[in-house]
Amino acid sequence: MPGEGASTVRLAGHSIAWHQVQAALALACERVVCLADRPGPELALVQREAERRGVSFHGTGSHRALSGLVKAADTLIVFAPGILPDREWLAQAFGGRVGVAVLSSEGAVERGFERIDRERAWAGVLATRGDAVEALGALPPDADPIAGLLRVSLQRGASGIAVPDKWLDEDRWALVGSPAAAERYEVHWYQRHAPPPPPHVPGAALAHRFARWLAGRVGDARRARIALAASGVAAGIAGATAGFLGQTTAAMTGLTAASLLLAIAAALGRLSRAGTGEPARDRWEEQRRAFLDLSLVAVATSPRTFEGWTTAFAALVLVAAIRLAAEPSSPLFLRPMSDRTLMLALLTIAAAGELFAPAMALLALLALALRIFWPHQKKLTPA
Repeated sequence: MPGEGASTVRLAGHSIAWHQVQAALALACERVVCLADRPGPELALVQREAERRGVSFHGTGSHRALSGLVKAADTLIVFAPGILPDREWLAQAFGGRVGVAVLSSEGAVERGFERIDRERAWAGVLATRGDAVEALGALPPDADPIAGLLRVSLQRGASGIAVPDKWLDEDRWALVGSPAAAERYEVHWYQRHAPPPPPHVPGAALAHRFARWLAGRVGDARRARIALAASGVAAGIAGATAGFLGQTTAAMTGLTAASLLLAIAAALGRLSRAGTGEPARDRWEEQRRAFLDLSLVAVATSPRTFEGWTTAFAALVLVAAIRLAAEPSSPLFLRPMSDRTLMLALLTIAAAGELFAPAMALLALLALALRIFWPHQKKLTPA
């Protein structure tokens, strides 16, 4: 990694070394050693991620320190600077074996991969025995340790592990050495690891766009997610309180903002886990939905604005309709009604026109009618 003050290539808000840590974790590595010019904020983020995932981390600026960190009986996995491998394939191909990942030199060399013989190029990943680091002691201090380990592995007759050449065109395997290359690769990376929501849930799609924009600009997406979630909760509480006190339009404006902020936080959380193999946090999603639903009901129960129980009942029915619309079996044209940001925005407009209660009742009846008369999503017949 470059040191502090140097240009660091980032992909989806993370340094390339961060992505390589995810590949190392897929190989069940117990220790991560990062060669860096000097300490810096990016190195600290990589260390934090490694330790959060339960592996020890060491940063060093000298390859001579490797001999004290790697034992002869260890298996050493080496990643070339800028390499972005397919982590699932690595776990299968390198699990418990040593070797050198290779590509056909035709097509790979022109993409920046190092040629190792007439027909093959190094794909940027190798696994070797830990005693290979002892050979680095003879190298001068400014020598490239990665190139040295590759040469030692080849001299020992390490077998070549072929990476499918088509993956270079499919962007499942890449050598990213510049921000421009990262920007091109990022489009396909997001499609594989964090695809956007479908257009029939516009609020979620808008939140995903905001989250992608933030992910490329904030240093730590997880901390940014916590800040956004806290802001969303604060806006929701303020909106529910204002609504209960009779300020319906201000309340719905606050709930709409809260819904968007919480949706961005949820999307940022998904983006921060993309490519890590970590499972989704369904509990947080359900808590977010429940918080917004209860806040809407609180606004509808305001004794200063609404008499009787009809408005509160309409809110409860609308909440049920929103949840029914989110079921996988619901018809496609009903799915927009599962988008809380969209529904709350419509109710904000209705509240500004003093039609809050009738709008809730109308939306609830419409959603229930569609769900009753078109109860299931039609299955597509293969062509």
